[in-house]
Amino acid sequence: MKVSGTQTMGLGGALKSAIDAVLEEGAASLSVADAGTQTAFLDAWARTLTEHARYLRSKGENLSAPAVFVYDENCADVGEELGWTRRPMLGGTPNDPFAGTLAIGTGEIGAYAKPEYLSDTNVMTDAIRAAGLGNALTVALLSTSLLVIWAEGVDSDASPEIRRELDDAPVVLDLAALDKALDQFYERSARQSRTWWKDRETRITVESPEGVVQNDLLHFLLGKYSEVARVKVETVIGHGRADITLTPMKEKLISAVIELKVTRDFLTPRPGTLKPNPINLQSNIDWAKSGVSQTAAYRDDETLDAAYLCVYDFCAGNREEISKAVEEAAIPYNVIAKRYWVTASHVEHRKDRYPDPPTGPSTVKA
Repeated sequence: MKVSGTQTMGLGGALKSAIDAVLEEGAASLSVADAGTQTAFLDAWARTLTEHARYLRSKGENLSAPAVFVYDENCADVGEELGWTRRPMLGGTPNDPFAGTLAIGTGEIGAYAKPEYLSDTNVMTDAIRAAGLGNALTVALLSTSLLVIWAEGVDSDASPEIRRELDDAPVVLDLAALDKALDQFYERSARQSRTWWKDRETRITVESPEGVVQNDLLHFLLGKYSEVARVKVETVIGHGRADITLTPMKEKLISAVIELKVTRDFLTPRPGTLKPNPINLQSNIDWAKSGVSQTAAYRDDETLDAAYLCVYDFCAGNREEISKAVEEAAIPYNVIAKRYWVTASHVEHRKDRYPDPPTGPSTVKA
């Protein structure tokens, strides 16, 4: 990152060079997204609160009360209406006294904080609801060993919370860890998702299912790895845009690109129309396979360590044909292909996970 000429006019060459050097040196700690976005807010505050927990552990201290930060794009208006106090430097250092703080903001530093000290999680939850923030992105440090993120807010049951267990062991980011993280996201957030469907009974997805999957997976990976890696979306690579990339900020960790594809039985009807257009199996296979070359090219263009093609399959019947086709296409390019079946109901989930035993001749003697 460089300071633009407009921003540094009149500073003098030597001073400008010094500022550029400071900014370059600090780039590893800067957000991965445009300022003011939910992604930038989550990335920054998850890292700041994680570092605060480490600071307390180093002193042998506990967190005396939760510290909770909520994203609100109108934080100035809302904060003033609530009578909360503007704290422009809050979060500037992980040594700040965060315990008992409930604050709203959009920035990586600074927020509007409720003036009162909030002593426990019940009081904190009541205050969040009273402020009308129950469905907003929430990052909470609950102890020196636990950071929790509610991507859809504490009152939403659309997707489970993201938990990061905090200790002084180094965060591992290798193929095994990333495989496990992707599988965990599937089990916790994707397999029985309710927010990815427009109509589960007829298997109609939301308008842009790949974008919804991308957003939820981004928040999940930020929650797990923002301390050690830059997690980015829509990274321009070559002539395309990679869905998600992970670039480590520490040595001995892997870099990776994750390309997402969605397969489904129907195109979502456009506004004003009712009839969904069906998508046949071969078209879904061809679409999923097209991600192999994309993923390999993104990896090679940026010399990343690993390439993942993750297919989120909304089709009825858990079609293993898609898995087989994509895995076979991925082998020559050393792409890791994974297919995740998104079930449309609890019954469908249970029947797939716990199928009825095969029928056969009775073994019970008369």
